[in-house]
Amino acid sequence: MKIERLIGIIMLLLQRELVSASEMAEMFEVSKRTIFRDIDTLSMANIPIYTIAGTKGGIGIMPTYKVDKKLLTTEDLHAIITSLDGMEQLLSSIETKKTLQKMKNMLDPTSESPASSISVDFSNLTTKSDSNSQVEKLYLAIKKRQLVELCYIDRSGNQTIRKTEPYHLLFRNRSWYLQGYSLERSDFRTFKLSRIIEFSVLVETFEARPFAVKPIGTIPSQPHFLMHEVSLIVDKIAREQIVERFNLVEIKRHDEEHFFAKVTLPDHEAGYRFILQLGTHVTIQNRDDFYDNFVAYLNDIQGKYL
Repeated sequence: MKIERLIGIIMLLLQRELVSASEMAEMFEVSKRTIFRDIDTLSMANIPIYTIAGTKGGIGIMPTYKVDKKLLTTEDLHAIITSLDGMEQLLSSIETKKTLQKMKNMLDPTSESPASSISVDFSNLTTKSDSNSQVEKLYLAIKKRQLVELCYIDRSGNQTIRKTEPYHLLFRNRSWYLQGYSLERSDFRTFKLSRIIEFSVLVETFEARPFAVKPIGTIPSQPHFLMHEVSLIVDKIAREQIVERFNLVEIKRHDEEHFFAKVTLPDHEAGYRFILQLGTHVTIQNRDDFYDNFVAYLNDIQGKYL
């Protein structure tokens, strides 16, 4: 859009002394003629832009405006670039790469980058190239308003085919989710990408419906399980995982090597599997329905290997 390009030109000129029309045209993916029209528009809006002819010339903005009206500082740009770097690790889309490069071009190439107090590294989450490819294909389907057909397994293990209008991709707790309108259910649904066996992007397009992003924790279509407070004795290794998994948890020291921890888990396979993944580093302290159901679950597992 033109207004976004005009703002981008101002941001660029606030960071660079001179930028050639050719470089600017390439950066914003328009013609040089369009850039000169944009410069005229900014000039009419009393933005003090000037041009210098010649091979070493270009387009600039008056230094006084740079001092009094600065929109983004170098630190601001570096903060945005840090966020975009993290985004690019999760979603290797062409648009993200272009946006990241545009922001980097706004920095003075001769200046030294300030030491950053924060960095983002999702490299351990992006080792699955198949998953990244899925996300990118769905992202393009959203942009092009193309229907997708999903072969999907829900929490209960039921497998269905869902023809869906894709609207939004959400990354949460190490997992990707697709939010869209299921034509079979005539309602909006959220699909976890790891539960999609396969999908195809259809040639058929759709008219967008009114849509608002739905927080994962409040989606009514997800089944609800009986939640149970479980008292655990955990060692130092399990304590770390408990703290990372739960926002609010009561943990008290038991002895030099162990801690008491109270957590709330579903009285369902999902809760039992969480206990199992902690292995020998955890012991259930209270003998109640959750304990009995967990032991029964262990017996079922053991029965498969006898």
